Amino acid sequence: MISSIRQIEARFNKRETHGYDWVFFNNEEFTDEFKAAVSNATGSQCYFERIPEEHWSIPPWIDVTRFDVGRQFMGGIGVGKAWLQSYHHMCRWNAGIFASEKRLANYDWFWRVEPAVQFYCDIRYDVFRFMRDNNMAYGFNMAILDDARSFPSLWERTKTFIDGNEDLVDKDADFNWLLHTAEDHDETIRPNTGSEEAVSDGEYNNCQFYSNFEIGSLNFFRGKEHKAYFDHLDRSGGFYYERFGDAPVHTLSVSMFLPKSRIWYFRDIGYAHGLCEQCPPHQYQLKLGPSPNGPLPREVEQEAEIRNADKDTVRPLIGGQLESFGSKHRRWNMMAQDVERQKGIPGLACGCTVSAIDSNNAKLVPYESKQRKPSDPCIRKFLGGRWLVRKNKMSDFTSVTENIASSDSLEYVLDGRDG
Repeated sequence: MISSIRQIEARFNKRETHGYDWVFFNNEEFTDEFKAAVSNATGSQCYFERIPEEHWSIPPWIDVTRFDVGRQFMGGIGVGKAWLQSYHHMCRWNAGIFASEKRLANYDWFWRVEPAVQFYCDIRYDVFRFMRDNNMAYGFNMAILDDARSFPSLWERTKTFIDGNEDLVDKDADFNWLLHTAEDHDETIRPNTGSEEAVSDGEYNNCQFYSNFEIGSLNFFRGKEHKAYFDHLDRSGGFYYERFGDAPVHTLSVSMFLPKSRIWYFRDIGYAHGLCEQCPPHQYQLKLGPSPNGPLPREVEQEAEIRNADKDTVRPLIGGQLESFGSKHRRWNMMAQDVERQKGIPGLACGCTVSAIDSNNAKLVPYESKQRKPSDPCIRKFLGGRWLVRKNKMSDFTSVTENIASSDSLEYVLDGRDG
């Protein structure tokens, strides 16, 4: 967690006009050692809050035996962390309860920061003022595909809610990017039927905003619309009998109760967490190390050297016995040759290699999940328009693995690496 704090401080919060508070939540008391380490990592005010037991426990309406059997089953078939009782508590808390915590009562905005993440770029503006001044309510920087086995009844529960609460749905709500279309073939679910299409057009396609990074309005998540939707899902038992995640719940909620114009894509904030990573096009290369302003890692130093080298020359990155890493040489050389095209967002400085907007779009979907996949990556479906223009009509997804096709195949006219 300390690394994440230091990065946010260095990239954003240390600016004189910022200095925003840090609020830490845990289901146990924080140790004095943790508090001291955090206090040394930031000059801002820090609050350490213990989540009330009633917010981090199995609700009385849940059949505990059914929950235990279900989570063991989901864990057995490979649904990520589904066997962990604490993970179900966490998903439920992040999905709705967090915004009602007393400590947050006097705040209007939040930025969710997770342990062990990377922030690659300098953020030279106030993200909270940007959201406020532009009437935004929710911000994200990745839209990904999730494992459908985690929440098999979520869409049915959502449709039931919509049917009974049409007055709560925003008149300009846009669900289209979240729904299957006739192009979304079902080869993995029904490979031997000869059918080219499934019958579930208009059903949820399992796209979601990656909520491990989100900047949002607390007033929205405390509002009657989201609260009613969360309570509906909570009473259904889906956070325990299945593994309803906060990411799909937030995604469906903001898509129902907000016009799309109030949802912002923070492409300019480079971020990585586990398998999910995005690096925006940038003009300048930052020096990143174990601490945000530390020395350059070896590969980044070598990248800078290559970018200044003759484009027709491949300068070895590693000599001697390790020279066999030819793929690494080629990757850096190709990136160097592409610098002119990747001039980047003016003034933006990052410490990462530019990635396509749909990089790692489906990394959270394991091979075992034989689910129907959208024909276009989730972020492209959200952006729409020119981002969906392809150079051919092949799907981005293979039918047998979770991996997205390499953006180097230039399947799309735009890949998001241009400034």
